[in-house]
Amino acid sequence: MSTVTLITGGARSGKSAYGEDLALRMAGPAVLYVATARATDPEMEQRIRAHRARRPAEWATEECAEAFSSLIGSDCFCEAGAILLDCIGFALNNAFYHRLSDWDHPDASEMQAAEEALSGELRDLIDLCRGSGKDLILITNEVGDSLVPDTAVSRRYRDALGRINCLAASLADRVVLMTCGLPLVLKEPK
Repeated sequence: MSTVTLITGGARSGKSAYGEDLALRMAGPAVLYVATARATDPEMEQRIRAHRARRPAEWATEECAEAFSSLIGSDCFCEAGAILLDCIGFALNNAFYHRLSDWDHPDASEMQAAEEALSGELRDLIDLCRGSGKDLILITNEVGDSLVPDTAVSRRYRDALGRINCLAASLADRVVLMTCGLPLVLKEPK
């Protein structure tokens, strides 16, 4: 039986390291790491390098910013015992990037379409993993506990990610909040 785990927390809270350790315990070397971040500047390139260096070399990696259904039938998906998606926040950022025609004056319908598309992709990935007996670990950012962003697009991003996180938490079997490198289990499998 597969388990869906959502791991959330703030910046540098230990989400990814905890998720990677969980995946290793669940499936050993048979993990498919789905990376959603894009290297857009030197700082992001360094973050991506650090994540790659920390992962076991045996793990398969798919760089998949969105359209998670493209994993269906791939050798790396079929061979994996666990799927680790890191992270939902970057996936939403990518969805906005590809769908918004004006970042300074974001169109509400474009943002809603991006949010709905990602929500659908996550539902499909969860269904796919459950249907194939694979454990799924989803990493996301908790952005609702910080300052109110000063731009409209940032506020709408925060709100959209909050709604997507609520959806993911409702569909997950286990939800873990990371803070100061420590896990706080919010929801356990029944």
